[in-house]
Amino acid sequence: MVFGNSLDETAYHEAGHITMAAAVGLDLQHKGIIVYEVQNVGDGWAFYWEDNQQWKDILTALRAGQLAQLKKFPGSYFLGAQTDVQKVSYLVAEHFPGVIHGNMEEEIKKKANDLLNVHWSAVEDVARAVINAGWLPVAPGEHEQATRKKHLDGNAIAAILAPHIPRVRVR
Repeated sequence: MVFGNSLDETAYHEAGHITMAAAVGLDLQHKGIIVYEVQNVGDGWAFYWEDNQQWKDILTALRAGQLAQLKKFPGSYFLGAQTDVQKVSYLVAEHFPGVIHGNMEEEIKKKANDLLNVHWSAVEDVARAVINAGWLPVAPGEHEQATRKKHLDGNAIAAILAPHIPRVRVR
């Protein structure tokens, strides 16, 4: 048995990332969201562009995944957020030299929580769409351990988010 987050927890986690990316003005990628089934847990990815060097916005989108998951599932497991935490640490060290990581973390967490509260219905709409999406086969070499996946492309996500965040873009 693999330990981690359920499909629903993973869907909310990835919906938090992608919704906050749109809310802070980051463009979504066509890949959108992919949630893989790995034995009894989910493994997911949200795809948005980080090429504009808006580092605090990127950090906000990164931090929002775990916060959205915990907002919906307060007792959920943190394993899915380890990669996000490592990336946040790297970005803070790389782009904010001399800034105390804990201070930046508090600033970003507050911003992400505030935006999650404003856009919570959008997060829920995206998460439900991921959860309700049909299962698809995993292509050879796509994910070593996954048996199947759910995929919501960037255009579908943009259509869900448009009533909440009218400026959402996919490229």
